[in-house]
Amino acid sequence: MRWSVGDMDTAGIVLDVLGPVVVIVACGAIAGPKLRIDVGTLSRLAYWILGPALMFDALSTTELQLNVVGSLALAGLGGMTAAGLVAFASSRVAGDRYGITAASVMCSGYGNVGNAGLAVSAFALGDEMLPAAGVFMLAINVSGMMLGVGLAHGRSGSLVAAVIRSITAPMTIAGILALVVNAFALEVPRLASRTIHLTSGALIPVMLFALGLQLQMSTGLRVSRPIVVVASAKLVVAPIAAAMVAAAVGLTGDLLAVTIIQSAMPPAVFCMVVAMEHDLEAEEVTSMVVLTTGLSLVTLPVILFFLT
Repeated sequence: MRWSVGDMDTAGIVLDVLGPVVVIVACGAIAGPKLRIDVGTLSRLAYWILGPALMFDALSTTELQLNVVGSLALAGLGGMTAAGLVAFASSRVAGDRYGITAASVMCSGYGNVGNAGLAVSAFALGDEMLPAAGVFMLAINVSGMMLGVGLAHGRSGSLVAAVIRSITAPMTIAGILALVVNAFALEVPRLASRTIHLTSGALIPVMLFALGLQLQMSTGLRVSRPIVVVASAKLVVAPIAAAMVAAAVGLTGDLLAVTIIQSAMPPAVFCMVVAMEHDLEAEEVTSMVVLTTGLSLVTLPVILFFLT
C-alpha cells in the first residue's frame, strides 16, 4: 500500500513518528531526576548492550537485495560524506577546537535512519520499501558508529588507534558478526535470537529517556554557529548529495525517494550516546540533536509533499 497526501497529511506522518519521541524525551526530563536515574548508566547500557543487540538483530535478519544494496549504500555514504565535509570545512575555517569539529562532523553525517527513518519511509512509500530503507539504515548505522567513535578518539592524534577503536566498538563487532550470519545463512539458536530481539527493542526508548535526562541536566539549549551548520548540512546538503549520487548510479522512483527521505533525517540520538560515552562535547551534541530534530519538523513535510 502506498500512502499519498490524500490518505494522510504529510505533517501528520511526521507528527505520528516524532510525537512519541517527544513524549518519551519529556518523560526522561521529568521523571528521571525524581527517580534519581543516572544518565551515564543508561548511556553505557545503550552503548555496550542494547545497541549491539539492535544491530545484530537488524543485520542478521534483513533480506539484502543484492541488485540495489550497493547503490543504496553508495548513495547514503555519498550524502553522509558531503554533509560531513561541509561541517568539517566550516569548523576549520572558524577555528573551532577539535571537540566541536568532531561533534559537528558526527552529527552532520550520522542520521536517525532507524526508528524515525524507517517509519517515515514506510508511511510515505509503503511497507514494500522497508527492505530498501533497512539497507540504507544498516550502511549509515555501521559507518556512523565507526565515524563517531573514530572522531572521539582522534583527539589523541593517533589515526591508527582511532580506526582500531571504531572497528572494535560493540555495535561494529555486532554488525560484522550479523553480516557473516546473514551471508552464510547460519542458524542462530532460538534462545539467543529471541533474547537478542527482545533486548534490541529496548534501545530506542532507553536512548530517548536518556536524552530527556541529558536535556534536564544541560545548562540550556542554545543556537550557535556549529548547530546552524549541522542543521544545514544534515537537512539540506545530505539529501541533495545523496539524491545526486543515487541518480548517478541509476536509482529511480521509490528507491530514489527512500534515499532522499533517509538522508533528510535529523542527527541520530545515538550521537548523544557516543558523545557521553567518549566525553565528546556532550552538551553541544545534545543541542545539535534536539534543535536539528525540531527543525526537521519543518523540512520533512516539505520533502514528503514533493516525493508523495
